[in-house]
Amino acid sequence: MGGVGTRKNKSTFTDKPILLDLGLVKLNLSKNMYSSPLDFASDVRLVFENAMLYNPKTDEVHGMAHQLLSYFEMLFRPIQAKLPTNQRVNWFLL
Repeated sequence: MGGVGTRKNKSTFTDKPILLDLGLVKLNLSKNMYSSPLDFASDVRLVFENAMLYNPKTDEVHGMAHQLLSYFEMLFRPIQAKLPTNQRVNWFLL
């Protein structure tokens, strides 16, 4: 799953598109490009959110992205719980 995405800046999208897919997330992770687990999670979420945004709800890509995002959130929850309170983000409330 790949494509052009945009990085979120607070609750708005920036004008600068970036290429982002799970391969790039993996590469960034292997090169220690993420300063925190939340930065990593933000990119993973963006990949799946873009897949849902750019594919209709009736498309299986949309459905798979939704399932994978839910699975990622389930796996990431224990990691986030170990972060200091001031670094935790309740993603679903943003």
